[in-house]
Amino acid sequence: MATLAPETRPNTPHYGHAVMPQATHDEQALEDHFLAMRAWTNQHMDPLDRRLLDEVIVPEVTAKTGKAPTRSGEVRGALESHPLHQYWLTLSLFYQDRIWHVIDDAIDRQYDDLAGKVAELSAQPKGSLRLNPDLEMPRYISSIDHHRMGGGYITDTSEADFRAGALYDRFASTYLRNLNGGWKNDGRGHTLASHVQGFFPDFKPKRILDLGCSVGHSTVAIAQAFPDAEVYALDVGAPMLRYGHARAESMGVGIHFSQQDAEHTDFEDGSFDLVCSSALLHETSAKGMRQIFKESHRLLRSGGIMCHVDVPPRHEHLCLWDQMRCDFESHYNNEPFMTSLARTDWMKVATDAGFAPEKVGIGYRKGTFWLNPNTSDFFTEGHPEGRTLMGSWYACAAVKD
Repeated sequence: MATLAPETRPNTPHYGHAVMPQATHDEQALEDHFLAMRAWTNQHMDPLDRRLLDEVIVPEVTAKTGKAPTRSGEVRGALESHPLHQYWLTLSLFYQDRIWHVIDDAIDRQYDDLAGKVAELSAQPKGSLRLNPDLEMPRYISSIDHHRMGGGYITDTSEADFRAGALYDRFASTYLRNLNGGWKNDGRGHTLASHVQGFFPDFKPKRILDLGCSVGHSTVAIAQAFPDAEVYALDVGAPMLRYGHARAESMGVGIHFSQQDAEHTDFEDGSFDLVCSSALLHETSAKGMRQIFKESHRLLRSGGIMCHVDVPPRHEHLCLWDQMRCDFESHYNNEPFMTSLARTDWMKVATDAGFAPEKVGIGYRKGTFWLNPNTSDFFTEGHPEGRTLMGSWYACAAVKD
């Protein structure tokens, strides 16, 4: 029987880094059970649900309205009233919620041990951690438990609380497994770095700011891609940052974390060469996104680069069922802004923020788990094979005059 390499063996101390929550045999068995449920749903129920939409719902709506639907909103009511789709919805939410609970219980078991490691790693840092207990939380963060994660990103029970970060880190590595870089969950960071290096091969940033860093999954990858740069990262969640700081330290990467709102930071004008984010914008409001682009422009020096990478594909590039999958995240998975972001004119947002149109590039970037600065992986009309939801990210890069 083949054995897993130590770094991929989930129930050994070699899995992940020093502060990654570990799983016992029984905890791992439960995780695997619900992951198998997810795989079964994706492989067997997704195709049936797609056929239901294409072969039953669309003809019914067409007959009733006299025209074929082109937007998910035109079929949502009819689709969600059908028992098969209700079953698909139930399964899709159930296995995800159960994984959250399994990992939460595992963190309870080892919380004191993890707390000691977090404190130890924070005592002699390569980077730094700056918190602001008086920070006013954006409503689009404080009113939602994103991804149905219990307590959300900002629940803070003590001056040393790191639980939200530990929960998010372990869930991301478990839920996505090898889909986004394995236990590091750093595929987006490598994709962003590759995107910048591919289009700007002579770009050598000295100061980098990662907005909405959560626990620093992408930040670490970006720091490793630009080893000569001083790297800063911010987020609104104190427990995410405490954990993220310890996580980066355990991986030998010095990052300067601070608790700030990406819309209004305390950094000086023109203080960064690269301002970036990964998977931040779909968790902000439309107003918040516009302000983040403006703040990015303010923070960049002349010739500096803004790069934002996010998940929503363009709705106009999707079939009805893929539109519905995107809408599912908004309506049921506590990602209320994902659908609106998929319909947002990113070029207008960038130019309104101060970037010249000819200095803005927007399109799909093929996902990569390693540094691969290949501009042929970039396309503007969706994936060449028609797959926009899987295997690519929507990227916006702009140069400040």
